[in-house]
Amino acid sequence: MTIPSSPSRQQGFTLVELMVTLVVLSVFLGLAVPSFRGLLDAQRLKAMAYDMVADLSLARSEALKRGSDITLTPQQTGDWTAGWTLTVGSEVVAQRAGAGSSVRVVQAPATVTFDRNGRVANATAVTRFGLEDRQAHNHRCISLDPSGRPKSVLSPCPTP
Repeated sequence: MTIPSSPSRQQGFTLVELMVTLVVLSVFLGLAVPSFRGLLDAQRLKAMAYDMVADLSLARSEALKRGSDITLTPQQTGDWTAGWTLTVGSEVVAQRAGAGSSVRVVQAPATVTFDRNGRVANATAVTRFGLEDRQAHNHRCISLDPSGRPKSVLSPCPTP
């Protein structure tokens, strides 16, 4: 067995190679982060729209099941962005937290009440919730016809 007389080269990155790699990585991240933020905002908007449709459907089915009025109200007066609460009289059926500052509710009624037949109380026209992301690039319109069925579309709500 022979032992090498000169020490072998050390394996790994040199400091210069490591610095170049970090600079290239930071440039790529700098380009990717803004588009990733837009993707996150779009997903938060989609999630809030799905949550709202689910809770409107829940309110309608609970009104039918219980045979009494159910009201959906924003947690902060007039601000649906902060979340909403489903109530029967003084009993809280469900609460939902809002999506934070990444989603804005630009059009909404003060409250929505479903009567014991599952219809939107005192509604003769379509009730709409307009949602958009903070950049106003993505929109969702949730509409409730007088029968109480919610529907979500990928467009801004028509102005009343």
